[in-house]
Amino acid sequence: MYLKRLEIVGFKSFADRVEIEFVPGVTAVVGPNGSGKSNITDAIRWVLGEQSAKSLRGAKMEDIIFAGSETRKPLNYAEVTLILDNEDQFLPVDYQEVSVTRRVFRSGESEFLINKQPCRLRDIVDLFMDSGVGREAFSIISQGKVEEILNSKPEDRRTIFEEAAGVLKYKNRKKKAEEKLAETEGNLDRVSDIIFELQSQLEPLEKQASAAKDFLHKKEELERFEVALIAYEIEQLYDKWKTLSAHVEEQKNKEIELSAEIQAREAKIEEVRWKIQNLDEGINDLQDKLLLASEELEKLEARKEVLKERKRNAEQRKAQLEQTIRNLSVKIAELSAQKESQQDIVGRHEQEHAALRDSLSEKRKVLSQYSENINEQIEALKSDYIELLNQQAALKNELQNIEQRIAQNEHLAGKLEKENEKYLAERNNIEKKKAAVLEELAFVGEQLEEQIRLYRNEQQLLDEARNSLKKKERVLNELFQQLQKIKSRKDTLQEMEDEYAGFYQGVREVLKARNGTLSGIEGAVAELIQVPKEYERAIETALSGSMQHIVVDMEESARKAISYLKANGFGRATFLPLDVIKGKYLSDAQRAVITRHPSYIGIAAELIHYDRKYSNIMENLLGTVVIARDLRGANEMAKALHYRLRIVTVEGDVVNPGGSMTGGSYRVQTSSLLSRKNELEQLKKQLAEMEEKTSGLREEVQQLRNEIAVREQNLEKCRVKEEELRLKEQSVKGQLHETEIEEKAINERLSLYDLDKEQLKEELNNFAHKRVELQEQLRHCGEKIQQLERDISMLNKRRETQKSSKEMLVEEIGELKVQIAAKTEQLSHAKEKLQTLIGELEEHKKRKSCEEEHLRALIRDIDGHLSEEARLEEDIKEKLGNKNVLMERISSLRAERLQLYTGIEDDELEVKGLKKQHKELSSDLKADEVQLNRLDVELENLLAHLREEYLLTFEGAKAEYPLTVSPEEAREKVESLKFAIEAMGTVNLGAIEEYERVSQRYEFLLKQKEDLEQAKETLYKVIKEMDEEVKKRFAGTFDGVRHHFCHVFQVLFGGGKADLRLTEPDDLLNTGIDIVAQPPGKKLQNLGLLSGGERALTAIALLFSILKVRPVPFCILDEVEAALDEANVVRFSQYLKNCSEETQFIVITHRKGTMEEADVLYGVTMQESGVSKLVSVRLEDANEFVQQL
Repeated sequence: MYLKRLEIVGFKSFADRVEIEFVPGVTAVVGPNGSGKSNITDAIRWVLGEQSAKSLRGAKMEDIIFAGSETRKPLNYAEVTLILDNEDQFLPVDYQEVSVTRRVFRSGESEFLINKQPCRLRDIVDLFMDSGVGREAFSIISQGKVEEILNSKPEDRRTIFEEAAGVLKYKNRKKKAEEKLAETEGNLDRVSDIIFELQSQLEPLEKQASAAKDFLHKKEELERFEVALIAYEIEQLYDKWKTLSAHVEEQKNKEIELSAEIQAREAKIEEVRWKIQNLDEGINDLQDKLLLASEELEKLEARKEVLKERKRNAEQRKAQLEQTIRNLSVKIAELSAQKESQQDIVGRHEQEHAALRDSLSEKRKVLSQYSENINEQIEALKSDYIELLNQQAALKNELQNIEQRIAQNEHLAGKLEKENEKYLAERNNIEKKKAAVLEELAFVGEQLEEQIRLYRNEQQLLDEARNSLKKKERVLNELFQQLQKIKSRKDTLQEMEDEYAGFYQGVREVLKARNGTLSGIEGAVAELIQVPKEYERAIETALSGSMQHIVVDMEESARKAISYLKANGFGRATFLPLDVIKGKYLSDAQRAVITRHPSYIGIAAELIHYDRKYSNIMENLLGTVVIARDLRGANEMAKALHYRLRIVTVEGDVVNPGGSMTGGSYRVQTSSLLSRKNELEQLKKQLAEMEEKTSGLREEVQQLRNEIAVREQNLEKCRVKEEELRLKEQSVKGQLHETEIEEKAINERLSLYDLDKEQLKEELNNFAHKRVELQEQLRHCGEKIQQLERDISMLNKRRETQKSSKEMLVEEIGELKVQIAAKTEQLSHAKEKLQTLIGELEEHKKRKSCEEEHLRALIRDIDGHLSEEARLEEDIKEKLGNKNVLMERISSLRAERLQLYTGIEDDELEVKGLKKQHKELSSDLKADEVQLNRLDVELENLLAHLREEYLLTFEGAKAEYPLTVSPEEAREKVESLKFAIEAMGTVNLGAIEEYERVSQRYEFLLKQKEDLEQAKETLYKVIKEMDEEVKKRFAGTFDGVRHHFCHVFQVLFGGGKADLRLTEPDDLLNTGIDIVAQPPGKKLQNLGLLSGGERALTAIALLFSILKVRPVPFCILDEVEAALDEANVVRFSQYLKNCSEETQFIVITHRKGTMEEADVLYGVTMQESGVSKLVSVRLEDANEFVQQL
């Protein structure tokens, strides 16, 4: 099978109908960004059953319909048809060609077709299930899917392998089997409950059946015609009752099963809701913990960065100090060498100077032997003069040198001062910036704390609202159930009231005809009175059959009614004309006798309520009936009245006139005429109150739901705002960190300035002292020169008069003095230079000692930073691990919550449908029960009449008194007989058959229970077999893919190693899959450390490995090689070409290497704005055409 053709119309940017023909091999789709290439992939994914608009890069499903452009109107539908060549019968359908069509309209309606025949979405999904080409299969790799494969969790990554192994159908079957198992267990529980209930019914039913048989055998005598007629009517009614009873029982069983199923579903839904609530609480707790962990981690990271910066600055400072110390050591060595050399020079100059001095002394001694003359004095003075001039010149040179050094140092000091001012200005700016950042950080921190407080408050309010909603919904459900029961009971009683159930046939027919055929009918006595509940039993006993007497306005109305009964054969009735009946009253003496008795309650006529127009009737019936508290008190009052009145107790015991007593137990009745009427009125009031209460509670529930929706929106807004503030806080902290680093650098520069300034200041002070000394020496030297000039001038004046013969000696002395002066100057310079070198040497030694002390302190700081950084690194790893665990747990809980939400929606829809069925069934059952109650009442009345009047059962009456005449004739005979008024109880004649029916049902349910238990065991066995098959298939597929993955990885990477590993090898049903890759020339490392291209190529290698194990008919790749370089693209395209012999490839690409290996090239363009067009080139045909040219 292969993809033959794709037809698109109105799908996204494809406004016009486009047909794309595909051939076996490689088909490439190219085009600029935004031209609509990936819409082809989306179209194929959509037609294969994709339901998520987000997966199709839209917000809702209507977004895939062409939305119009500047020149075109929007379309109203989108349609995609996929035509597949199925000659190899790859798909399980008897067609050589299979077409799948999907159509969606803007109204939201969708249509699905297989070979142009309407079908369901499920049919399309089932058609492609486990074929490798479904909507979630590995045959369609969209943009980002490659990265998703590597970034997904190991547990999520196994989905691709399951699809390749073809186990999805087994997983779906297992899911259905588990659902059926849960249903079977529920049915088993319900059957067990019914069996338990039937067990409690069997024993009393068995006793009732036995009592009914004994009772039937004891009845022997009955008036022939009435008993025969009653037996005939009983027989007719009983047949109807039996048929209807069986139907009602069947309906009840259905209603019980349906109710049990609804309750089980609702319990399941409630349990899921409880789980969701627990998940929400867990997520909230974890989010709080994550928030704290993030804050702590951020603080540790900030401290770590500060330490790193300090460490880096310290290392730089350390390097600078070490370099400075090395330079100082070199300089000290040089100065020491220079000092030793200079000391040698000074010693040599001192020796030469001493020799010259000795020679001069000798010459002077010789000269002293001659008579001193003026010329000699002049020459001597000149010699001294020259020596002083040389000394002055030397001092001036040294002073000029000092002045230059001072000027240089002052210039350097000015330059340093300017730089210092610049650094001070920068530090001020940085301090201002830091203050602003700190202020902003404090402001953001306050906002964040306030936002967190608001978030927690909103979360608390939301939880409170949810809890309140849950409680009110539970109360509302209980109210609804109570309201439904009350409505059902009220409708039953109302229908019995409308049908006059419980009245004799004659009374019932007259009451039905009173608003039509008959006139003057006021109603039955039971209808015209209201009796307090505590006196119901006493009034019923007092009235007895009189409750069914009919009150009419006059005798004429009574005669007409009797004629109506005779004419229609409806039986008999007693009438009470208002214009004839007179009231009966107790005498004052009788009242006086009984009112003093403690058991006296009142006169019956005075204890009931009625319209005053019926007072004569009520006084006639109850005016002389006394109501007593107990039988003993009734006996005492009857005795005091000489047994002339009828006295009835509240329990229904009677003391008749004359002293006879009637009493005993009452059979249990569902409702009598009086109690039914009172109960109906009470139910109407209760129903109105509960409906009002339910309405109010429903409004409260709706308000709470609206409030919860608003609070959820507010909570989401708070969460988004909190995230924004956190990002802002991180940004501000980053700015603060940068500012602190700048501030530290400036402070270090300023510290260096202080050191240089001190050094310059010390040098300037030394030079100033030296300059002052030199200036003082120059002044003294100048004074001596002036004195010598005066002396020489004076001697020159005297020389004219004198001459000397010792010129030669003087010249020698003069030369010696010149040499001594020169040597003295050299010695002075040498000593001065020696002192300078000694001073510089001491200064450099001091500076080196200071720098070494700084270096030792800095090393101690670095060691402290290293230990603190190691400790911080451990804390960060621990906090980061805790944070990752919390994030994974939150993601897991959110995924679980989403899954529960999805399941609960389906369950609620099913429950809604079941409730609708239950409501319809309850309505039908209620109607049948009303009719059954009516038949039951009629049967009960007839049987009670037989039993109490003639002590006969139905069977006895039918056997001993067969009906020998027609029913009409029998009725005429019966009318002449005295009609029995008082009912004397009845026997449940259906007890025997009911016992047999319940017994049979009990046996049937026992067998059904065994069948359910067997089904349960079978389902467990089936689930186990499916698990084994899934393990087997998954293991085989994984081993195959793993084997091929190693080889394909080496081919695509040109070397290297790769492997697939199971996270839980012992749990093949749930294990995840880890991918380990080692590209050529690299160490084995985690996928997260690979480059983007390496990650993409690794995922492509995995895809090709799966295709090796599970070849698919066609595979669609959407820009999977986008991250690869040219060399890897070539390897990828060549491997793709090799694989195209087994699998058809449709590739969406921008890469030249991939295009070159394609058989057919389609170009997608957007010449018209917003509308995609298609052009195609068959590369083989194009190559042939080029060769022909």
